[in-house]
Amino acid sequence: MLKRLIFFLLIAGGAACHTMQFEVTDQRESQVVFERKHFFLWGLVPTVEVDVRQHCPNGLAAVREQTTFVDGLFDFFTLGIWSPRSSWYYCLPAPGTGGAQ
Repeated sequence: MLKRLIFFLLIAGGAACHTMQFEVTDQRESQVVFERKHFFLWGLVPTVEVDVRQHCPNGLAAVREQTTFVDGLFDFFTLGIWSPRSSWYYCLPAPGTGGAQ
């Protein structure tokens, strides 16, 4: 019974979540863009190259990259072959506008 509990805890720990956030400026964002990215072979092989200017033509206030619980489950059940990640881009407002809409 103890071996099964230890095994379950190791598996649950392997599907852990993590979040990274980078704040580029103190200005307030006006738009948030969500994107899900896909990686293969334990995150070593990306499927896209991100150009933030396509998401935020007026500049970037912050970016957050997260492996959610669901992302971790997909990673775990595919043995790391497929590793999805969730990303949020916090875009600056256009010049001359008031800020958050």
